[in-house]
This record gives sequence, C-alpha cells and structure tokens, in this order.
Amino acid sequence: MGDGFQFLDIILLVMIAAFIFLRLRNVLGRRMGHEQPPREEISKKTYDDAETPMNEEPLENVVPMKEGIEFAPSEALAQTPMARTLRDIHAIDHNFNPDTFADQAEMAYEAIVSAFANGDRRTLGDLLSEEVYNNFGSAIDAREKAEEVMATDILSIEKSEVTAAELNGTEAEITVRFETDMISVTRDAEGVVVSGDPHPHVVKEYWTFARDLKSRNPNWALITTRSAE
Repeated sequence: MGDGFQFLDIILLVMIAAFIFLRLRNVLGRRMGHEQPPREEISKKTYDDAETPMNEEPLENVVPMKEGIEFAPSEALAQTPMARTLRDIHAIDHNFNPDTFADQAEMAYEAIVSAFANGDRRTLGDLLSEEVYNNFGSAIDAREKAEEVMATDILSIEKSEVTAAELNGTEAEITVRFETDMISVTRDAEGVVVSGDPHPHVVKEYWTFARDLKSRNPNWALITTRSAE
C-alpha cells in the first residue's frame, strides 16, 4: 500500500514538473516588451560651422526608437521622391520611422544647444563627432578664457519637419527644418552683452543627419547645419 502511494507521489511530481517547464518555455520564448530598443544619436554643430564627418563610435546620449516600425505614408506623400527614399531607408533599417524622426531630433536639439551654452563637454562628447566636438570645445575654451557666460533658453520649438532625404548605397542623409523661439545671449564678467540677444527671437535652421544603415552603431549624427532664413 505504501509503495502504491509512493508511486502516485512520483507521478504527481512528474506532472507538476512538466507543467512548470511548459509555463517557463511559454514565458521565456517570447518578447516581454522590456527589451532595450535601438537608440539614435543626433549631434549638433556650432551655429557657424560648415560640414563635418559623422562619428562612427557608439555614443552614450542617445534617443530611443521603437522596434519593428511599419511605415505607410499617405497616398499623396508616397508618390514624392522623398517618400520613396524614406521607404528605401525603412526597407534597409526596419527600426527607422520617419514619422517620429523629427521628434527625436527635437530632443537632441534641446540637449545639445543647452550643453553648449553650459559648457557641458561630457554631453557634447557623447553627441558630437570628433571634429565638431573640437569646434565646440574651442568656442567654450575661448568663452571661459574671456570670462564670458552664455545663457540659452529654448522657449518653444514651433516646427520640426523632415524636408529632404538621400540614400547612396547604405549611406542615408535626412534633413530636418527647425523653427524655434529662443533667448541666446553671451555676457562678459561685468554683465555686459557681447553677443546674442537677451530678448526672444526666432531661429530657423536646417540640420542634416547621416548614418550608415548597415552599421552596428544605430546612431544618427548631425553632419551639417545652415540657416533657413
């Protein structure tokens, strides 16, 4: 009788173990929605700088993007050369979403402009290519040597939109037009304004970002800026 109960206990334990195994396989075999998404980095040049090459090294300050984006432009937009290029970019990099790209660029715009004004070299080092970082660093060094202080306050970003896209092989470039309302002024040690404007003013710029879509580095880098005035 005791042997019979022992046999039933063994059968029960085997059934419980099988049930637990199946539950674990169901859980571990699917995505839970907590994975870290790819991240984009968009860097900023000084306002007067010309073109600079993109930085290929992965950076720390980046902007998260959603995975597995489905891009379906409107019928009218789908017929434009820019939309076709954006579709081609998406075909190579399925994590690319043109509908949110400008929003990610806005985040980078604010972070980089503020970092430059505050002399935050660490943040700039994460967001800028080596050459652009050197340009920023030189400007910050000169400002500190002259005992000048820069203050920048982005009051609002009135507009950000993708205006152009190019694809050469796997090298993609996307241009975003920004229209911002900001205060940016530099004062000397006596508090006298030496550059900029202490009053709100509108800044209109084109920023062009680039990325090798086959690179393991998911970050986009700012390669040019120009006035949109």
